[in-house]
Amino acid sequence: MKWVIVLILLLVAAGARAQDPIDYPSIWQCDTVKPHWYCDEELRHDPPPEVAAPALRRGLASLATAQQMREELKRREDLAIMVPSEANIKDYLALWQAVQEKGAVFADVWRRVVWQTPELDYALKRPANNAAIRMFDAGREQAEAQQLRAVAGNHGLIFFFRSDCPYCHAMAPVLQMLNQQYGIEVLGVSLDGGGLPEFPAPRDGRKIAASWGVGRVPALFIGARATGDHAVLGFGAMSLSEIVNRIFILTGTRPGDNF
Repeated sequence: MKWVIVLILLLVAAGARAQDPIDYPSIWQCDTVKPHWYCDEELRHDPPPEVAAPALRRGLASLATAQQMREELKRREDLAIMVPSEANIKDYLALWQAVQEKGAVFADVWRRVVWQTPELDYALKRPANNAAIRMFDAGREQAEAQQLRAVAGNHGLIFFFRSDCPYCHAMAPVLQMLNQQYGIEVLGVSLDGGGLPEFPAPRDGRKIAASWGVGRVPALFIGARATGDHAVLGFGAMSLSEIVNRIFILTGTRPGDNF
């Protein structure tokens, strides 16, 4: 008899709670079916079966080409983004994992082929390990020095500047060092008539600046003494190593030789 009374009291309490306007389902309840912390009304309804679980489920075995694999992976990704159900995300990740495995096998076979085929190993042209890089750089520096000394015999540099340009003031000592180390002559050309401490008596370059395309300073050109031909080395302040590298590349190499 006692359990009957307890049951009646529980039913009465449940009825009272159902009528209580303050008693409503917790917002966290939708976490059990939706991957969101909020409960939008739109998300309370499951998406149509044909969207959430498409009938066409192509397996990896049916993907005969890389293009088919990319298209299928993109399709599954789009579906998982638009309808991020657990099933759709798993479906995408399953194929994504298969793609990663194929990529790993490809990369492994690639390196094995490169190791065993010297003519296909780009690292033999441009070293990748530290020991070889040091040797490559030492050889490169020697070649640069030889090239600049050869260039100094029949070429010179033309340095366009303004006396009020701080970058020109910073670059002038660098060009002086270049002249001292490699013997290449540097001609100072001023665009405002003023000089720099390293170039106290520059040429007046206000007339030729426009014809040479000098719109900003500092600007550095290389010119041939015999013919007067000239080419741009660059604009803006440059370090000594950068100037040496540009002269070496533009006068001693073909495109792609040292890249």
